[in-house]
Amino acid sequence: MRVVLIGAGISSSLISLLLRRQFGPQLKLVVYDKGRAIGGRMTTTFDNEANPHCSVDTGAQYLTMSKSNGVTKKFFQQLIDDQVIELLNKENTIGLRENAEKIDYTAPRGISSVVRYFFEQAAVEMNLSKHITEINLDPTTNKYQLTLKDNQKHEAEAVIVTIPVPQVLTQLKGSIGQIIENQNDVKEKLSQIKYSTRFAVGLFYPPSVTSLNVPWSICYVDKNQNDCLRFLAVDNAKRNKNEPPLSLVAHTTVEFGEKHVEDDKTIVGEQIRDKIFEFLPELPREFNSIKFHKWKYSQVVRSYPGHPGCVVLHDQPALILSGDGFAPEGNFEGCIQSAIDTVKQFCDLAK
Repeated sequence: MRVVLIGAGISSSLISLLLRRQFGPQLKLVVYDKGRAIGGRMTTTFDNEANPHCSVDTGAQYLTMSKSNGVTKKFFQQLIDDQVIELLNKENTIGLRENAEKIDYTAPRGISSVVRYFFEQAAVEMNLSKHITEINLDPTTNKYQLTLKDNQKHEAEAVIVTIPVPQVLTQLKGSIGQIIENQNDVKEKLSQIKYSTRFAVGLFYPPSVTSLNVPWSICYVDKNQNDCLRFLAVDNAKRNKNEPPLSLVAHTTVEFGEKHVEDDKTIVGEQIRDKIFEFLPELPREFNSIKFHKWKYSQVVRSYPGHPGCVVLHDQPALILSGDGFAPEGNFEGCIQSAIDTVKQFCDLAK
């Protein structure tokens, strides 16, 4: 059975892992993503081939585990055992909230290594820079025909979509649109899902720069202090590594993101760069490169009513929407719960 997952982020990787555990080799798991790298909103961005060990996490910065959640704890433990994550050192942090019921972890090889790890465990066929634009149900074969932006066509016996819901509603054409239109209640609930917008800027330094002249590894900026910057991190230090090459990442406030949601990311990125140097006047200017990223759909601020974990749009063959937009929380633990719910639904449909 050929199961296609649209999106190469954390939700697809977790679903892939659980499907592989449940069905073994009888499933062919195929992933498509329009991006050039694995990670989705858990992306790690690298400088260039000449400076390959310099990177920043432009998406999620670290993972948080609830001590009381026995279900998600198993996934964290696997990552710890295989040295994918380790405890976040909070000694040199500013504004990081302490919670006795939660534990924070960093990913030494970048946050995208968590996503990559689960995909590798699931043994998926990965197709990057492959933008699916249409999902059509072929009534003669009872299979889905997927059309890529370059008009290539591929078949699937089941489809699981984990990209942000607004992209499902506005970018995916074909039968999927009609299926949603025919379910007024589902369509209305999907339209209620809302995401925040943020910009991220990464500064990449050459090995010759041995200090960024900042006294912290992570800094949450007080909203009364700055109308642009919300989060800053020296990524090496955040990952418990202090040797060059060094890098710094900055994330904007939600309000700043909303204000500039339709603006060009490079123009806005240059504004953010100037704000960084205003906020950190001692920061070295001789960086190797700078990269800008706009997360139009960043964190979920309003999820699907009732938090079902996923929504089955069509049962035979299965067409399922999944991800943090359907979870009670828009974080790693929410994605785990969504993946569990999705695979349960898939198994029920496969009986």
